[in-house]
Amino acid sequence: MPDHTTEPIHHLYAKSLVIGIIAGIGGGLVSLGGGTLIIPMLMGWMRMTPVAARGTAIAVSLFTAGMGAFMYGQSNMLDLPVAVWVALPSLMMAPLAAKWSENWPAARLKRGFGLVVILGGLLVMFRDEAGIFPGLSDQWEVPFLLLVGILEGLVAGIIGISGGPVLAPLFVLGMGMPQQLAQGCSLAARLPAVATGTWENWRLGNIQTRWIPGLALGGMAGAWAGSKTALWLPEHGLRVLFAILLIALGTHYLIFPSKNHREK
Repeated sequence: MPDHTTEPIHHLYAKSLVIGIIAGIGGGLVSLGGGTLIIPMLMGWMRMTPVAARGTAIAVSLFTAGMGAFMYGQSNMLDLPVAVWVALPSLMMAPLAAKWSENWPAARLKRGFGLVVILGGLLVMFRDEAGIFPGLSDQWEVPFLLLVGILEGLVAGIIGISGGPVLAPLFVLGMGMPQQLAQGCSLAARLPAVATGTWENWRLGNIQTRWIPGLALGGMAGAWAGSKTALWLPEHGLRVLFAILLIALGTHYLIFPSKNHREK
């Protein structure tokens, strides 16, 4: 579906590049980006419809999450088996959850999600002070990761937000991961779902392919810069930054639930 705008074409290409950079920085720096940042910008700046914005955003996430996961992996801040154990149940659960929740009260669900995200942000911020998250023993790691994947799939299907807001806090709190490792695993774990979502949206014609080069180029550049910054920051400082952004995101969902647009 074409976007309705009379702006000069070079303005729109420049906007696509800027949007990609912003989304990439969010993904690389704190594993938040994707639909959280890019969908509102595509709708506001590029005048895309909600359906086109969602489809285009998930396609761009393939580039930003891929670059971010690569950068974290290069610095040994990616545990591939962890990402796989989480990705498999999430990939199966997300479409089922989306189908089950089609007629559920979206605003109420998003407010509840906002409360959970705020609580997660507070727990991440004060994990060391609380002293109640010692990490799991080896025998419980795989069951925990499968449960995390199921929860991530439920949230992705029902609320429409995947990745950082769900995965990284659970890795930090449940497994005692340092923030950088949690973010690397979070970025990698979402890639299979992003890939299948991109294919489905392309098949349905929901991706504005003419803007993908600028969005993808900006997204990869932003993810590279964001990841470099995250890997340079002290672990505690990055964790506090991530927690603050989680709390801000949860507050947004709590106060403005009807203004969030579902992301596949």
